[in-house]
Amino acid sequence: MRRLTQVAALAGAVDTAAFLASRRQLFSDAPQRAYGSLAVLGLWVGIAAAARREARGLCVGLAAVNAAGQAAMLGVHLRHGIAGPRVWTGAALGGVALGGALASR
Repeated sequence: MRRLTQVAALAGAVDTAAFLASRRQLFSDAPQRAYGSLAVLGLWVGIAAAARREARGLCVGLAAVNAAGQAAMLGVHLRHGIAGPRVWTGAALGGVALGGALASR
């Protein structure tokens, strides 16, 4: 399950990095949104690193925070009728990363 957590976290990191790379203007137009996405990128990388080091407690903690954030993001996007595939994918990857972290021994 450690591998599942790593793969999900790395996929989430790549998606978030691609989002930021394709929207560099966010740093000037909406810096809060850009820095929030940077924080999420840090969470994804932290989850992958914790899973690789087999630091279960840290991995579960980071994955839980990330999954809650991804679920909240999905909820906000659903509420405003703008939930696209990226938001659904982020929520799914957050759940997979958390499930893998909880299942690892």
